[in-house]
Amino acid sequence: MKRRLLDLLCCPRCHGAFGVEPFTEVAAPGAPADPGYATEIEEGALTCGACGARFPIIGGVPRLIGPALLAQIARRYPEFFARHPGLAPSVPAGGDPLADTLESFTRQRLDLRPPGPEFARQWRAHLARNLDGALTLDALDGKLVLDVGCGFGRHLYVASEAGAETVGVDLSGGVDVARANNRVHPRCHVVQANVLEQPLRAERFDVVWSFGVLHHMPDPRAGFRAIVPFVRPDGGLVVVWVYGYRGMAFTYRLSHMRPLHRVLRSMSGPTRVRASRAVAALLSALYWAPLGGLRWLGLGHTVERLPLAAYADHGWSARVAAVHDRLSTPITHFHDREELLGWFDEAGLGAVSVEDTDRRGWRAHGMRLAGVPAASAVS
Repeated sequence: MKRRLLDLLCCPRCHGAFGVEPFTEVAAPGAPADPGYATEIEEGALTCGACGARFPIIGGVPRLIGPALLAQIARRYPEFFARHPGLAPSVPAGGDPLADTLESFTRQRLDLRPPGPEFARQWRAHLARNLDGALTLDALDGKLVLDVGCGFGRHLYVASEAGAETVGVDLSGGVDVARANNRVHPRCHVVQANVLEQPLRAERFDVVWSFGVLHHMPDPRAGFRAIVPFVRPDGGLVVVWVYGYRGMAFTYRLSHMRPLHRVLRSMSGPTRVRASRAVAALLSALYWAPLGGLRWLGLGHTVERLPLAAYADHGWSARVAAVHDRLSTPITHFHDREELLGWFDEAGLGAVSVEDTDRRGWRAHGMRLAGVPAASAVS
């Protein structure tokens, strides 16, 4: 964590300002001359000056999550908590309603080994599609960007490469992968936090986006209301992508197969991962491989309309992650155009566009207008 991030973070309990106590701080190679970027705090603690709440910095990432969620991931960092027992979680794991979501996505992003920067070309194409009509990649130069639900950091990588200063926030332990993928970008910051607690300062960001995340929240509308205040009030841009009903009937049925979900959730984390690999292997042999043959026969247009067809071109890790996301994620919602228009209207955003993306989801964007207050986080 670079000290510059202190300008953007706030306490998720009371929204007070943080002080930092570094335990291990090293020079940051390739950093700008600004002293806020000159060093990297690998281990330390953040303390709120208003309420006194303390949060650990582990592996260069501030962990702004409550004790129950911190306990959920603590076993991955035994050496840190052995060195700093005063920061160890004081309650057992699993006592938070978001515990299953954190566990599922942590498994997906740490244990399934998502792809790295060697796939940067595909990452650029994906972000360009997600921003289509809202912003070009070149226009990110000089912007301050917030990626809500940054996953393994692919969009952070592309935006940083384009010249933006970026902040990625994610609930899962996948922030470790996001940081590793972006170590080459000195103005990229990663935070583990629950965005509903608004752990970042309001009205600081030029662009806020969230792709494939809101539909996994307990209340997607509340999630949207939480991210809008982060964008600056004089033309800041908000962009989201969420699952849609149309074209997602297959995934929708999977997500509502309650007996299957009960079986999967009864499994231990490693067993769930093995189950996802087994299903991905079956789909690879019986579904994705034949799709390649259909394309060879000139039926590519038809293939593109089939469920999960895009993964015929993806590698093994992406296929397993896609299966895991659909079968093991505790919460999945599906949305329609009118619902999204209602979110943007309620938040007071203007220049709104909601577009169908191959019938699988909706890309939507809008701008905060000067003089119009953003909706607060949760009603």
